[in-house]
Amino acid sequence: MMQSIFLRITLFFIITFIAMGLGFFALQQKLAQEYTHRIESEAGNMLLVLRKSVPLAPPMRRSYLQEHGYSVAEPHPDLIKTLKNALTVIPKNYPEEIKSSINEGRIQILKDENHLYIYLTKAVPPLLVIKTDAAKQPLWSEALLISLMLVLFVLYWFIIKTLFPLKTLKYSITQYGLEGTYIPLNRYQKDEISLVATALDNAMQKNQALLEARRLFLRNIMHELKTPITVGKLSLPFLKNSEEKSILERAFFRMEHLIAELVRLEQITSGALAPHIQTCDPKQLIDKAKGLLFLGDNVVETIVDGSPISADSDVLVTVFKNLIDNAIKYSSDGKVTVIQVGERILFYNLGEPWPKGCTLDSLCEPFLHQHENPHSFGLGLYIIKSILNAHNFTFNYRYEEGNHCFEVVCRNPLLSLD
Repeated sequence: MMQSIFLRITLFFIITFIAMGLGFFALQQKLAQEYTHRIESEAGNMLLVLRKSVPLAPPMRRSYLQEHGYSVAEPHPDLIKTLKNALTVIPKNYPEEIKSSINEGRIQILKDENHLYIYLTKAVPPLLVIKTDAAKQPLWSEALLISLMLVLFVLYWFIIKTLFPLKTLKYSITQYGLEGTYIPLNRYQKDEISLVATALDNAMQKNQALLEARRLFLRNIMHELKTPITVGKLSLPFLKNSEEKSILERAFFRMEHLIAELVRLEQITSGALAPHIQTCDPKQLIDKAKGLLFLGDNVVETIVDGSPISADSDVLVTVFKNLIDNAIKYSSDGKVTVIQVGERILFYNLGEPWPKGCTLDSLCEPFLHQHENPHSFGLGLYIIKSILNAHNFTFNYRYEEGNHCFEVVCRNPLLSLD
């Protein structure tokens, strides 16, 4: 889950939002401290001017305060009720007599959203001194936070929208792997993902054309092969010698079987047809493979424990036939031993070890000819590997005590062990 690029981008933006929130909180704390200091300073200046105006008569005091930029009004009870204390604590730098007056309630320092007020409760008449816009708080920090959050959200949405076609791309590739059908993406934008999608569409079109050509070729070659077989079978009634007739009948039957087998192998190895899984008896499959190779018990020794396996019996016979044929062909004594141990089928034959650098993977490559490597198996191992891969079986090789051992593990690794 953590490998998802969408999750990584989402986590990145979540962390960015959290970091931005913490940064904004710290900024707000700093601005709050500056605001409190400004209120204390403004209130201190107002109190200083008020102290100087104390000796003056009320009319002159009003004029004096107005000259210093303050408004003077009579405190209306309804107005006083709407105001709140401007200071949480009395600043230490205030004169002692002002501190005492504040503590005794003779002076109240109040504010609303915009203005700062000094309320002289014991003055005759009571006096309310106003500093316009002294308590106004700046809103640029909130505007900045909202703007940045909006920009980040739009950027996140834009990035996710740009990457969202990856899900469609993954779905199309997955569907092709599962069902062999590809859904074209048909994206005509110029971003990198669209270019990749366009390249994939072009590649899949060429691949579909090649697959169609392959199917047409196989159909034609099967037809061409069946024609002489049919002619030969029609000629059999004209043969008088029953022994020759029997030999030809078996040969034609085997050729028809091989053609049908080749068609099914092509369909399974190309992914066009899924294996028909059923419960099989390994001994019967081995005996059938021996029959197709016209081999007796003196050549193939079979030791089975009778455990059933789940596989497509028709194509698994081909696997056993090819492994037995290869084992005999490259055995030093012309014999092979087939052993079943539960889900494991092992094919042993005597022989010299493979040259250095020769591996099972390299021998499973298609069209590896005999003259290129004396231990190669041509298309045989390629077909075996393709069939076993279609079954999700495991194919192993080892060399032990002078014997080559090919192992087929007939267990689907995608299934639970329970």
